[in-house]
Amino acid sequence: MSLLEIHEIGEVIRKVRKDRGLRLEDLADENISPATISNIERGVPHVNLEKTKYLLRKLELDLETLPSLMVSEQQEMEETKFELFKVELLLDIEDLNQAQKKLEQLNLDDGHPYAATAHFLKGKLNRIKKNWKRAERAFFNAIRLANQGNPGRESNIEAAAYNELSLNSFGQNDMKQALKYTENGLEVFQPGGERPQYEFILKRNRAIYLERLGRLGEAMQIVQEAWPQIREMVQIETILSFYWLRSDLLRRSHMFDEAITYAKEGLELARINRHHDSMFDLWTVLGSIYMNQKRWDQAESSFEMALKLADQVLHEDKLVTVHARLGVLYMNRSDGGDPYETIQKAIQIGERTNSATRLSYALQVMGDYFRKQDDLEQAILYYNKMLKLAQKHDYKKKEYLALFRLSQCYETVDEQEFHQCLRKLYQVQQELQEEEGGVQEEMD
Repeated sequence: MSLLEIHEIGEVIRKVRKDRGLRLEDLADENISPATISNIERGVPHVNLEKTKYLLRKLELDLETLPSLMVSEQQEMEETKFELFKVELLLDIEDLNQAQKKLEQLNLDDGHPYAATAHFLKGKLNRIKKNWKRAERAFFNAIRLANQGNPGRESNIEAAAYNELSLNSFGQNDMKQALKYTENGLEVFQPGGERPQYEFILKRNRAIYLERLGRLGEAMQIVQEAWPQIREMVQIETILSFYWLRSDLLRRSHMFDEAITYAKEGLELARINRHHDSMFDLWTVLGSIYMNQKRWDQAESSFEMALKLADQVLHEDKLVTVHARLGVLYMNRSDGGDPYETIQKAIQIGERTNSATRLSYALQVMGDYFRKQDDLEQAILYYNKMLKLAQKHDYKKKEYLALFRLSQCYETVDEQEFHQCLRKLYQVQQELQEEEGGVQEEMD
């Protein structure tokens, strides 16, 4: 008996039982337990075939009528699967009200073969709405049901749910937990199964979380290992994000010429595919490379190109980085715009979008601006804000950088605070060495 037939027979049995108003316990006896009946209904493949035949006899379902019932059930299952497909499409275009309405109309219980998919989509709906706890519960329900063979690991719902859990943690600025969930997702991913795109989505997201945590070498290793498979990636957004990642990681490794090559290749691919969100990312990283090279005109032109796409950016928090870097650019040339206003705009967007990693960078830049003006009081104010944000979210490398900047300010004005900063700096360095074996100052 094939896996498909097992699922279909199980669903026929479940439907007949429910139509007759029977509980699992009502069908159980000394020959078959409620747990075994549940396994049969869920299509668990290791159930003894004789137990299935026994249950069919108890329900007075003969083998002659079963094929027609299975055909009918298969049609109904295909319709349900297509309705769930519509829900996922509605979520992708963020028509949340219609997606929620369809899920409520389907109202699949946990015994249904597509219950794991339904929970996954409920989780995705709540994540987009930023209902973090509800989203988390739904994703764990999807994982639980997928583990029970409903619909089974070959669907890769489990891997997809772990990916969504990582995004759920990312939305709450918990990078370490987000990273763990991507690792869980990659562990359970089934090659050759459904949703093949999640292998690369999980790898891409893992590299991004490592990059945000300042673990650049590990992030680059993931990108380099995935690169030979880039033509196998089915989503253009995933391909383009790997171009952005590779370019930015090369920039931060001071390999500027190679970084420019990948940024420009990515920009051409994004232009051909009219993928404006990725074009924004790639223009931003290209401007950052030129700024590292002190090619101010090219940098400003690139940032301006990025801002022309601002209205089409999917996530507003990305604007924090481009405004902060423009502020740095204006600090380094006398004929540019107003650095204070530009950096302040970055901070305001960062606060509004609750993007801790990007906001901490904008606060650092504002501190750098005031330190350059010899206004150490204001510089200390912004570095302390950066420090508190880093400590709140356990961003050790950003905490290290904030303490280093504060020690630079206190060195000539307050010897006691200077030594306190150095002690704290040493403590954070020790913690980083325990975690990763060393400290590498981020080059934003």
